[in-house]
Amino acid sequence: MNRFLKLQGSLFDSPRKHLSLFLEQIATLLEAGLPIDIAFRSMGRDNHSGYFPDMAIATAARLEKGELLSDILEDEDKIFNTFDIAIIRTSETSGDLVAGFSQLFKYHKKREALRQKLRTTFTYPAILAVASLITIVILLTVVIPQFEPILVQQKNAPPLVTLMMLSSSHFLMEYGWIAILVIMFLILYFQTPDGKKQFYNRIIKAPRVGSIIESIAVEQWSRGMALLLDRGIPLPKALELGAPLFNNEEMRRAGQRIAKQTAEGRQLTISMAESGHFPDSIIQLARIGEETGNLSIMFEKSADYLTTEIQSKLEAAISILEPLIIIVLGGIVALVVIALMTTTMSLNLMVT
Repeated sequence: MNRFLKLQGSLFDSPRKHLSLFLEQIATLLEAGLPIDIAFRSMGRDNHSGYFPDMAIATAARLEKGELLSDILEDEDKIFNTFDIAIIRTSETSGDLVAGFSQLFKYHKKREALRQKLRTTFTYPAILAVASLITIVILLTVVIPQFEPILVQQKNAPPLVTLMMLSSSHFLMEYGWIAILVIMFLILYFQTPDGKKQFYNRIIKAPRVGSIIESIAVEQWSRGMALLLDRGIPLPKALELGAPLFNNEEMRRAGQRIAKQTAEGRQLTISMAESGHFPDSIIQLARIGEETGNLSIMFEKSADYLTTEIQSKLEAAISILEPLIIIVLGGIVALVVIALMTTTMSLNLMVT
C-alpha cells in the first residue's frame, strides 16, 4: 500500500517542474544584491508552487546557522540532482553564486523549452491517434454488431471482408477488457524506475524515433558538459557528473565508460566514437574543442546544433506520422463501408 501511495505521489507531485522558475527568481534576487539567506527567506514568502516555500524557509534558517548552501540543497534530492549540486558547489567555492544560479537557470530553461517543443509537436498526432482508435472501437463494437442478425439469416456465406469485420468485432467485445487492463498496467509500470529504464532502452532502438531520442539525450549531455566545464570543473569529474544526464541505462553506462577512460588518460573523442551514440558532427566539434582548449564552447555549439537537428527530425517524423494515422483510419473505415455495402447488395440479390 505504501509503495502504491509513493507511486501516486511520483505521478502527480513533480516539484522539479518548477525548478527553472525558482532558479530564475533566486538569481534575480542575488543579482539585486540580497544575501543568500535573505534571498531564500524572501522566496519562502513569495513562492506559491506548493513545495518550495517550506524548503526555502528551512534553507534560510540553516544558512543563518552557518551551513553551506550546497550541503543544504544536497539534502533536497527531490528537486536538486548531483549535476545541480555540482554547479552550485563550484559557484559557491568561487564566490560567484549569481553566475552559477543564472547559468543553471538558463540550462534548465533550454531543457524545458525542448521538452515543450516535443509536447507541442506530438500533441496533434496523439489526439488524432486517440480519436482514430475511439472511432475504430465504436465501429467494431456498435455499428458492425447491428448487422450481425441480418447476416446470420442469410443462406449464403457472407463475403470475406464482412467475416473479417465480424471476427474483429467479436474479438474486441469479448477480450477488449484484457487489452484495457494491459494498457493500464503498462502505463503504471512505465512510471516506475525499472519501467522507465526498459522503456528508454527499447524506444531508443526503434526506427526514426530512436534516432530522435538519442539526439535529445546527447543534446542534454552536451549542454550539461558545457556548463560543468564553464564552471571550472575538471574534464574527468565533469564527465562523471554528466553521465547521469542520459535518460536511458545504455547511454548512461556509455557515459560512465567515457568518464573512466578519460580519467585514465584516454582521448575523449576516441571514447565518444567507440560508444556508438554520438553523431560524427558532435565528435568533430569535440575534437576541435580538445585541440583548441575550448571544450565548453564546443559542447555548447554541439547542443545548439543538435537542437536544430532534433526539430528537423521531429518535423520529418510528424510529416510521416500524421498521414499514416489518417491512412490507417481511412482504411479501416473503408473496410467497414465495403463490408456493409456487400452485405446490403447480397440482401438485395436475395430479395430479387
